[in-house]
Amino acid sequence: MSATNPVRKEDVKGFWEREACGERYGEDQDRIRYELEPEILRFAGFESAAGKRVLEIGVGMGADFLRWVRAGAVATGVDLTERAVELTTARLASERLTADVQVADAEKLPFPDGSFDIVYSWGVLHHTPNPAQALAEAQRVLAPGGELRMMLYHRRSWVAVAAWVRFCLLRGRPGGGLRAGVAHVESPGTQAFTPDEVRRMLPALDELSVEPTLTRWDHRVAPVVSSVLGRRFGWFLLIHGTRRPPNVQ
Repeated sequence: MSATNPVRKEDVKGFWEREACGERYGEDQDRIRYELEPEILRFAGFESAAGKRVLEIGVGMGADFLRWVRAGAVATGVDLTERAVELTTARLASERLTADVQVADAEKLPFPDGSFDIVYSWGVLHHTPNPAQALAEAQRVLAPGGELRMMLYHRRSWVAVAAWVRFCLLRGRPGGGLRAGVAHVESPGTQAFTPDEVRRMLPALDELSVEPTLTRWDHRVAPVVSSVLGRRFGWFLLIHGTRRPPNVQ
């Protein structure tokens, strides 16, 4: 387990083995995913991937991964759980598509340095006990000039405040602040970050952008104030950067 996060990786794995992200929506999963999080389609840039080597970390039910494959990417997908790999593989087969999908730990990716032109992950690495190590791995396997496209949760957000109220304040445990509240969101020990924390974990990237973005979830928990104060306190951090070539400081 991480020195800063007491949650065991086995507990995180067990949570997502019971139900992959979005699985409760059944056959409507694709439609509901992009209705709830339209930011994905604007941010991912699936259509830009033709002929490129793409790694998706955390394939879940495979909605995004299939879009990379359909776009003509040379796509590889990994997930901590067997369930996600089985679901995604079955969906590929149903469309007569082929791609490499395998069980792997984001904190120890089984690929050589510089293997991919795009490394993509949406809402995944804040669940692993050691996100800094996972981000180091994402940078390692990214080719010089390649792009990182990623979403992580934002700690200074309306959703994090709502989680703190629900899981800490209303239970008589206000200590621990926003971190303690977010730890109860989705799988055990979920984390969230500030833009500066993310930048410090991505030292190998140039032209790094880490932008808070208001989401449906922010508008739900803070319907008036979130609109007034803008995206500064949005729940999603949209992260984009380019891998620095060798010997460039």
